[in-house]
Amino acid sequence: MGIEEHYNSILNTMPHLVLIVRPVTHPVTGKADYLIEYVNQAWELISGSLASTVLGKFFSETVYNNTEIPWVHIVEYTVRNRKPQKHIHYSTLVNKWLDITVNVIDEHLLCIHVFDVTDIKEGETRLMEQNHRLSVLSTELASSKANLKKKLDKIELLNNRLEQIAYYDKLTGLPNRTRFSELIDIEFQNCRRSSTPFALAILDVDNLKVLNDTLGHEHGDDLLKQMSQRLCSFSGRSIQSSRFGGDEFLLLITGYDSTESLVQTVNEIRESLSEPYMILNAEIKSSVSIGVAMYPEDANTVADLLKNADIAMTDAKKSGKNSLSLFHSLMQQTLVVRASLEQKMYIAVQEESFRLFYQPQFDVLTRKLRGFEALIRWFDTEHGYIKPDRFIPIAEENRLIIPLGDWILRKACTTLARWQREFGFDGIISVNVSPVQLQSSGFIDDLNMILAETGIEPQTLEIEITEGVLIHNFDESVSLLNEIKKIGVGISLDDFGTGYSSLSYLQYLPLSTLKIDKSFIANISQKTSIEYDITDAIVSLVTKQGIDTIAEGVETPEQYEIMKQMQCKTIQGYLTGKPMPEEDCDILISGGFYELD
Repeated sequence: MGIEEHYNSILNTMPHLVLIVRPVTHPVTGKADYLIEYVNQAWELISGSLASTVLGKFFSETVYNNTEIPWVHIVEYTVRNRKPQKHIHYSTLVNKWLDITVNVIDEHLLCIHVFDVTDIKEGETRLMEQNHRLSVLSTELASSKANLKKKLDKIELLNNRLEQIAYYDKLTGLPNRTRFSELIDIEFQNCRRSSTPFALAILDVDNLKVLNDTLGHEHGDDLLKQMSQRLCSFSGRSIQSSRFGGDEFLLLITGYDSTESLVQTVNEIRESLSEPYMILNAEIKSSVSIGVAMYPEDANTVADLLKNADIAMTDAKKSGKNSLSLFHSLMQQTLVVRASLEQKMYIAVQEESFRLFYQPQFDVLTRKLRGFEALIRWFDTEHGYIKPDRFIPIAEENRLIIPLGDWILRKACTTLARWQREFGFDGIISVNVSPVQLQSSGFIDDLNMILAETGIEPQTLEIEITEGVLIHNFDESVSLLNEIKKIGVGISLDDFGTGYSSLSYLQYLPLSTLKIDKSFIANISQKTSIEYDITDAIVSLVTKQGIDTIAEGVETPEQYEIMKQMQCKTIQGYLTGKPMPEEDCDILISGGFYELD
């Protein structure tokens, strides 16, 4: 085998196409062209035709026909620059990607290498597509991560809001009962392990209902918010605060070294809360009553500690409000007795175990019997004689006073009707009516029913009220009293001077009688006393308004004479008669006059 044949054999074994062309001038067109002098057998693989069909033919008549590939540009660039030129193109003619490289052999010959790079290009395409898909997926992933973060942020925000709703008071922002109970339990466990004390203080806002009724609930809420802000100023590691209920706050106090230092701290809080508040551009006074229970002195469980703090708070309320009470065991005993009284009272009301006594009232000038004040009495086999000031407040709190008051009113009117029938008694009967009973929805109807059933004239009945009726809703109370007056029933204001009202209010009240409290009468014998001057002024001013006066607690002839000089209309007291049972009144009615010894 010769060298030419050897090289030809090598070229034919190459997988890619090899063409050798000679630059010539086309005899017909006169344009520069290339004559194909050699092509290896790879031509047949790429083009599908025999290599012999293109040998000796012009480039323009064979390869140029594939116009998708810029052959002219490729070849001419190589000839012109004498540098190898490489191009990669896709041919739809053969459906392949072709890598075309033109080399200059000498000035008369060019060698063209055509590689089938379809697999490479398809791999690149697949890689590009994969990269693109990866890019899209990356973008989607980034977007998903962003969306996920937004959702997680939204969930976290929602969780925070739910936690705020579940564990914090909406009005004040303080921890609520649920959250604070958890904090107390944690502190309780810590203090029990470390044998350190802590205290719970319940703060009850005094007279919040009055503020709500007079200014509106939104301003009552404003007061609670301002109070919570002041509490927050005390909050720290040793004091934590909570809104525990409608008008109650709860403090968890740690880190004190003695009961005295604890009391000092709580009193500082109490004094801060009693400073004026700005509501409706005006200064409003308010205060709190505080009950404190300490661990471990007062209880060994959180539940008992809370209960005892509440008992102490109730004691503070009874002490006159704006005060502090520390729990002690006697309070618990008092509560047990109170609970026993409450249970017995339910039974006593159902069985009508109460009795009415009647204290006479006499005209100062004529000494004629004016009438009686009906007074309730209760004797229990276990507790003995129980004073009204012990059981009436309990009855008012649990609203037993409504059926009890109805019984008192009905019994007194029935007794008066008997006196009228049997003795021709022309006096009056005065009956105390609790604010709770008076403001109950059916009171006017019940009053009319009792008058109709007993047959007494309305003017022979006098409803005796205390100043407490006026503090909740003055206008509403006056309207209710006017309804009673229209019926014809008299209205007496009891214990005047000990509570909330003043002489300036009397002109608005439909009163028939005003009762001067016995605390003024006690020292009235001293003409230089303040009580004497006040009583004299009250009698004078009230009489000018057409209101009768009754002096309560007259016990000595000297007090009687002074009231006579002041022209007080009526007296009532031990001097003229103690409260007596109904049968003793029968004897007194038959006489009708009082004689001084």
